[in-house]
Amino acid sequence: MGEFDEELSLPERQPGESDDAYWRRVGELTDRAEALDAGADADGPPARPVCRECGLEADRFETWFGAWVLLERLDPVAEVPAHMVPPFFRWVIDRAGMACWTRDAEPSPGAMCRIPHRLVCPGIELPNPWSWLASVRSENARAAERLYNPPPPREPDEGLPDVG
Repeated sequence: MGEFDEELSLPERQPGESDDAYWRRVGELTDRAEALDAGADADGPPARPVCRECGLEADRFETWFGAWVLLERLDPVAEVPAHMVPPFFRWVIDRAGMACWTRDAEPSPGAMCRIPHRLVCPGIELPNPWSWLASVRSENARAAERLYNPPPPREPDEGLPDVG
């Protein structure tokens, strides 16, 4: 059995609210809070799935109760071994394409997960990032630089440079 946070408090039940309606509302509030706590909250459609800090596009998923999360696109894979990701940063996508935050649950052997974009966002300073996350962050910084400072367009009569 798990332990409850001392700060956890359930919302007041509305007069005449059914059990189903009450627990759905609790789930919605929990999902949004989890997305914020995990640093993965995102704007839902029709907004573009881009990071508010660096402007890079990422993969956006809906949670079971309608919150939206922004997860990193990793190339050439989308998921990484869960044991390589710090606790509280592991997200799992179910068969229906919905995102679920695993918090600090110990991953099973061979488990794969997604990571929030903010974990490797070049616009956010994190203390002591894991080495592989630092390399993804560096690549994202280069991508963001190219996004905001594209190379100047070449003149049509310039032709190709002489390379030898």
